[in-house]
Amino acid sequence: MKVLAFYLPQFHRVKENDEWWGEGFTDWVAARKAQPLFAGHCQPHIPLDNYYYDLLDKGTMQWQADLMKQYGVDGVCIYHYWFKDGRQILEKPVENLLEWTDIDMPFCFYWANESWARTWSQIRGANVWSNVMDASQEREGNGILLEQAYGTEEQWKEHFDYMLPFFRDPRYIRVDGKPLFMIYKSIPCLDEMLSFWRKLAEENGLQGLYVIGGFLNSHESCLDAVLYSEPGKSSRSFSESQIQNTVRIIEYDDVWSKILNAVPVSRQNIYYGGFVGYDDTPRRGRKGMVIAHATPEKFGCYLTELMAKNAADGNEIVFINAWNEWGEGMYLEPDVQYGRAFLEMIPTAKENYKDKITEYHNKTRADEDEIRYIQQRSNKFEAYLNLLDAWMTLREKGIRLDKYLLDKGYNKIGLYGYGILGRHFIEEMKDSCVQVAFLVDRKGDKLCTPVPVYLPSVQLPECDVIVVSSVFFMEDIRAELIKYGDYKLISLETILKESEFQIGL
Repeated sequence: MKVLAFYLPQFHRVKENDEWWGEGFTDWVAARKAQPLFAGHCQPHIPLDNYYYDLLDKGTMQWQADLMKQYGVDGVCIYHYWFKDGRQILEKPVENLLEWTDIDMPFCFYWANESWARTWSQIRGANVWSNVMDASQEREGNGILLEQAYGTEEQWKEHFDYMLPFFRDPRYIRVDGKPLFMIYKSIPCLDEMLSFWRKLAEENGLQGLYVIGGFLNSHESCLDAVLYSEPGKSSRSFSESQIQNTVRIIEYDDVWSKILNAVPVSRQNIYYGGFVGYDDTPRRGRKGMVIAHATPEKFGCYLTELMAKNAADGNEIVFINAWNEWGEGMYLEPDVQYGRAFLEMIPTAKENYKDKITEYHNKTRADEDEIRYIQQRSNKFEAYLNLLDAWMTLREKGIRLDKYLLDKGYNKIGLYGYGILGRHFIEEMKDSCVQVAFLVDRKGDKLCTPVPVYLPSVQLPECDVIVVSSVFFMEDIRAELIKYGDYKLISLETILKESEFQIGL
């Protein structure tokens, strides 16, 4: 079993951070300024020997590589930042690693594909680096620091060409002989982009790409696997948490119990991730969350179980959050409180996990199918509620979806799905210049609708685009319709997200 840890390259100075947060800012600044916010709260977290390193120092990366090899960490997933028009940030450490061929640190890219914004920006889904540092900033502009956009094949090729030397490096981590590439968030053009990249990979002598999505509710057939990234996935289910001094507190044991009892909601290959600890109050202050009472001993026991769970599903990799997320309390690196104790648990887990694989094999398929069905319904309703919330916010701002469609040249459209979202969509288009010419739904003529209804298993009328309101099943619908015609599809989710971005939500 291989252990891969997420790796944050935010521990060196860059001009952007100097400009945004003050001279000399790195993630160490937030970590050092952290204060205990309630009784028993351990802050700040201090690296062993006060080693507040600089990742541009070769000696630092050699030290990290030696630690990894000594304690059984088989490589790192380095966060990779590529924004609109090829804008990068924090790329220097991995570029140095590419040059420092004598450092034996296996690595791969984890594309953190989200915009960066200030805390007051109200931009949905953006990464806010530091609430504490942002509090004193004047509110200018829309709050976007770096915009995430994907462009066309020209920009996709530029991105691929940048990564190609890394993919060719013998230290780059591979699965089934293919370079491992991870993506944090869903992308509207994901299918087309990955198809294009895989073609480029083969043209450049690679066996392809092995792509893992780190986002939930993912059923994209273009992905090779999905990662249940923790503690983010499991901590969301604890809606009722203990609150101390406005800080949300969840028990470490409870989150790990959720992780180890997780059942996949699709038949896709799933990697079950784990985490060391969690405390993001250095970044979020009193708006933060703490997963309390982590110890090396607990981590070792849970990691052993996690390895067994992954092995039972045929996985040879366990992803751990994280190697050095000091601003969120997720780090394997030695600290003053526990020394190297968390690292020492990894060889022990590797030695013992095989004895527990049978326990996970013995879970009945019937139980798994029942739980999977319940989780699918829960995830679907959560996704639809989030979309309705985004839609209502747009309406409050006076933004209508017909503007997006008309700007794209979509005047005559079809609509797939006559559920809640579909009915709202038809209602919104009534007084617009967009014609909803027909509806596609499996219930067919059993529905009473204001437009003609077709089954998905027939040839559909001509239109500019088919809007899919059943967004949770987008890829299944695409695969279904392609049998009967070359239809252009767009998800209602994509329309909402791109409309949100245009107004800076």
